[in-house]
Amino acid sequence: MNDPRGRILPLLREGEQLLWVGQPDPRVRFTGADAFLVPFSVFWGGFAVFWEVMAITTVRQPLFIIWGIPFVLLGLYFIFGRFIVKKRGKIATVYALTNSRAIVCSGDRSVADSPVTGMPSKVDRARDRRHVSVTFGYQGFVGPVGMYQNTGLDVFSLGRGRAVGFYDVGDTDGLLGALDQARVG
Repeated sequence: MNDPRGRILPLLREGEQLLWVGQPDPRVRFTGADAFLVPFSVFWGGFAVFWEVMAITTVRQPLFIIWGIPFVLLGLYFIFGRFIVKKRGKIATVYALTNSRAIVCSGDRSVADSPVTGMPSKVDRARDRRHVSVTFGYQGFVGPVGMYQNTGLDVFSLGRGRAVGFYDVGDTDGLLGALDQARVG
């Protein structure tokens, strides 16, 4: 798992040239979607905890107490858990760019790819200009599920509405140079 290049080489097709291999930076926690998600998470979690406290101290009905537990757990995931899941996912993810495909290898078994040539891609540079994210096959709005990619909430997509993307890559020059090379060649 520690050798990104070694994980990608068996995935190459005959005649495919490996142009770049990299990984996401696990230290990057926030995305643009967090401008909405953080306040929403705090609101959701706060209301769920309020509900539980009122159900336990005032109403004292087992149904109301049990009803609130999944909402509290979901609130905790929104506030804290998604960042833990996101970091673990980044540590286990390897990105590769070949002369024909963008490849994402997550964990030991999950592989996604997208053609590089002839497909639109979206390049987003971070404000600090030290990280870049590239979404391949980008068609504009990717739906209500896909817009939360790279937030820790993408686990709820169950594989639907996801575009192939390289997120929070620290090797900006290497990735963008290889992307230019792949588009030309």
